[in-house]
Amino acid sequence: MTEILESTTSATTSPAPADPLFDPEDVRRLFDRMAASYDRMNIALSLGFSTLWRRQLLGLVHASGSPRRVLDLMSGRGETWAEIERRLPQAEITAVDFSAQMMAQAEARSRGRFGGRVRLRQEDALAGSTKDASVDVVVSAYGLKTFDAAQLERLASEVARVLQPGGSFAFIDVTEPDCGPLRMLYRTYLRCIVPLAGILLLSNPTEYRMLHRYLAGFGDGSRAVEAFRAEAGLRIEVRRHFFGCAMSISGRRI
Repeated sequence: MTEILESTTSATTSPAPADPLFDPEDVRRLFDRMAASYDRMNIALSLGFSTLWRRQLLGLVHASGSPRRVLDLMSGRGETWAEIERRLPQAEITAVDFSAQMMAQAEARSRGRFGGRVRLRQEDALAGSTKDASVDVVVSAYGLKTFDAAQLERLASEVARVLQPGGSFAFIDVTEPDCGPLRMLYRTYLRCIVPLAGILLLSNPTEYRMLHRYLAGFGDGSRAVEAFRAEAGLRIEVRRHFFGCAMSISGRRI
C-alpha cells in the first residue's frame, strides 16, 4: 500500500532567495494549483518531447537488473516512474515532492499503475530526510528551473550527500535554444501558445505564464551546470537535446 510520509522539514526551511520568483512557498503553491493538469502541461511546454526526454534521462543511468535504490526528486505526479522501471526493473523507488497536491496525484498513480510500491515523501528536495550515502541513483525531470543559483548549489550538495560512492545521478530540464531565431520562436510559443493550452486544460493561464518566466530565467541552464561542477563530490557530464531545447546534467558520486 502506498504511504505518504510528510516530513517535519517544511519547504520554508530552504534559505530565502534573493529573487522572490524562487521563493519555495510560492513555487509549492504554483505546483499545487497545476497538479491536476501537469502531465498535459509538460507535453505542451516541451513541444511534445517530454516523454522522449524522460527516456533519454534514464538512458544516462547505467542499466541494471539487480535491485537499485532510486530517489526521484521533484517527482511531481510520478511521470518518470515507468521509465525508471524500464531501465531498472528491480528499482526500489522513493519519490520526493513538497507539493501536497502533486503527492496526492502521485499516490493515485502509485496505487493504480505501480501496485502501491513507490514510497512517497512530501518534503523539500533541498532539506530532505534521506540518509547519507543511502541511494544508488538520483533522478529528476523538469525541476531545476525553479531554483536560483544558491538553491542549485544546495541541491548539488544534497545529491552528493545521499548518493553512495559510485552512485549515479541524472537531471533534465527544458532550456532556451542557443540559435537566435529558434529561441525567439520558442519564446513566442511559450508566451502565447502555452497559456492558451492552459485554458484548454481548464487551468489558469497565469500559471503557465509563470512557467515561461522560470524558463526565461533559467536560460540555457548555465547556473545549474556551474552549481553541479562546483560540487567536489560529483563528476558530471552535460548534454544538449533537440537543438538546445533541453539540457541534461548527469554523472556519478566519486
